[in-house]
Amino acid sequence: MDRDTAVKMAQSAIKAQNKRLVDAVLSIKAGRGQAPVGQQPVAELPLIAVTCSTGWECYAIVEELTKTRKFRVRALYRTPGTQAEARLDSLLQQTEQTHPGLLTLRPHTDMFSPEIMTDAFADCAGVVIYVTANDSKAGKIQSHGNDPEGGCAAVMRQVLAILAAIKANPSVRQSVMVTFPLDKVSGLVPDAPEAPWWVKQRLRLPAFFREQGINLTCINRPAYYYAMHRVDYTLKQDIRGTTALSRTMIREDNVPGIQAPDYMVNWVDVRDVGKWVGTCFEYPEVFSNESFCMASCAHTGTELAALAEKTNKHGTTFKYKPFPQWLMRTIGLFSNEVSYPIKYSEWYCDKANAYDFACNEDLADLEKLHPLWTFEKTLKAWGIDEIKPRKKPRTMQ
Repeated sequence: MDRDTAVKMAQSAIKAQNKRLVDAVLSIKAGRGQAPVGQQPVAELPLIAVTCSTGWECYAIVEELTKTRKFRVRALYRTPGTQAEARLDSLLQQTEQTHPGLLTLRPHTDMFSPEIMTDAFADCAGVVIYVTANDSKAGKIQSHGNDPEGGCAAVMRQVLAILAAIKANPSVRQSVMVTFPLDKVSGLVPDAPEAPWWVKQRLRLPAFFREQGINLTCINRPAYYYAMHRVDYTLKQDIRGTTALSRTMIREDNVPGIQAPDYMVNWVDVRDVGKWVGTCFEYPEVFSNESFCMASCAHTGTELAALAEKTNKHGTTFKYKPFPQWLMRTIGLFSNEVSYPIKYSEWYCDKANAYDFACNEDLADLEKLHPLWTFEKTLKAWGIDEIKPRKKPRTMQ
């Protein structure tokens, strides 16, 4: 089979699956609209535990779950005293003012320990599973990007601890896992680039959990975040200055990326991930043991630059500029972290895997439930619309 056929078949199946799930939710919502359910007291709301809650994506899941006011949330994380914990604590203080008891924080949660995880999942109706191929000691990350053996062992130690904890807590009726886009070419397309080892391993996990009798919902979301252009949407302190522009790498004539200018890339905002996690728990009759794909937008690099120009109020020009692959590989000789984006970009390319959604129109069904965090909306939040063009030097007459 050729690559284009394999990808189009997979994308068609993804759209059909999403439509089926969204239509089922809309049908239930229509029925509930005729018989509205009153707001439950906080103490009676189902309790959801979220692992890795100091991480950027899982923090967003905690935040979005608390916003629904339909769940109590237990935020699990390992290391106290970090800026990431301070972010959770700030959310806790806000929540306590209006809904005391809705959010609780649980530091010192070692995901490698079955005993600690069992205690962390006690009384929970649902859990959010996020596993990482890295180790963390005292808040410092040890990357296994170039170490498949060590990385696989780190992932499976977490998986086995989580599995034991779920089995020890019969109150846990549903689990949600956040993971990578589906592999659409391996075993079908000749000479397809090898998927990164951590992608292959995590894509195997849903079947592993389900074979163990665990009710698991799997959310496949892009590996490319808007965060490639900015550090963190929750960041309050200034990083490189005092303006909105200081927190983003987008500037006049420069919208950075790592793919070719005309290659279609699926992007995601972590807040959209959090919204869909909430939907999975709200409608277990639809999402139990299901897998589906989501994204916030689908754009090429050239389109991103055009959107920046369209959004800008001052006629400032923007150009898409891919980060040189040779430079990334050179940096990769000295930093394991760089292996992740290099291998992603080699796998998700026009000669191999491609993405779950071929264009923005493919996301229409998802928008029936949640308005997406579009790139234009994000640009305005970053202040890109207010960037004024530099004064050009006068030319000699």
